[in-house]
Amino acid sequence: MTPAEWGARIMAVVDDLGLFLASEPDAKVDASLARMRRNLNAEFLRVFPGAPPETMAAGVDCIVAEIQKRRHEIDAAGAMQRMVN
Repeated sequence: MTPAEWGARIMAVVDDLGLFLASEPDAKVDASLARMRRNLNAEFLRVFPGAPPETMAAGVDCIVAEIQKRRHEIDAAGAMQRMVN
């Protein structure tokens, strides 16, 4: 898999998770993302054992931030649609 393919795959997952988490209560989303952060950190460190843990954690934090961003975009679009109707 090329880096571009990997990036596209990650962004597709971000979109899917953002859609899945849209309109869910913040507490539920926060708990889900915290669990996902722990699992991704552990998995990345297993797959890339020579990588600095701080680097892996920063990468995971970027992924989680993108999921939150996408979730907010979806929620905002839904709110706009409700206002139009």
